[in-house]
Amino acid sequence: NNNNNNSNNNYNCFVASGGFLVNSCSAYSNGSSGRSSKISPLFAKKKKRLSSEGKSGKIQVKLLKYVEGTGSIGDIVMVAPAFFEHKLKKTGSATRVSDENVAEEKAKEDAEKKEEIAVATAMQEKINDLELSITKKAGPDGTLFGGVGKKTILNELKQLYPKGALDAKHIKIISIKGDDEKELKGDIKNLGTYTTLIALMKDIKAKFQVSIVED
Repeated sequence: NNNNNNSNNNYNCFVASGGFLVNSCSAYSNGSSGRSSKISPLFAKKKKRLSSEGKSGKIQVKLLKYVEGTGSIGDIVMVAPAFFEHKLKKTGSATRVSDENVAEEKAKEDAEKKEEIAVATAMQEKINDLELSITKKAGPDGTLFGGVGKKTILNELKQLYPKGALDAKHIKIISIKGDDEKELKGDIKNLGTYTTLIALMKDIKAKFQVSIVED
């Protein structure tokens, strides 16, 4: 019976305090009126996981180079810590990034994209329905002495706007059509007016007229 009483007393010594089990007996056994703040190891706080660490133990990184089987430049991927330390980090192929880093970078990219769309839309309004005139020498039948290609048209168009406004690599002439609305497969070879389509961005295009007149 004494053993049972001792067991019950020991059990009752642990009370809930602020979400933890606290040993309240040690203080009373010493004649003290206060309670001990010793916390049960069962309720110890777990180590906080970093925002760049996944539940599987993998870590989040941004690729700085193409890595076969892993991803391309700029990709955000989860990799094993050992793979990062022994290969990606040593070769300068990746850097660790947190969720906060990713969010900040995305916000920056979104802002830049929005600005790019605004600039392209403004340029679209300027080019739409424009009439561009290019002079060329031609024979009696209107056949040009040397054709006029997409590159020539784009270079002539650039002269009408501030330097650099149409220099982006993705800006290009994508279509030239004659009076019959048929798309030319090559350069313009005769005098006349041609409907030309230019791509300013993937989904932003402008249509204008190119008149080839005799010099």
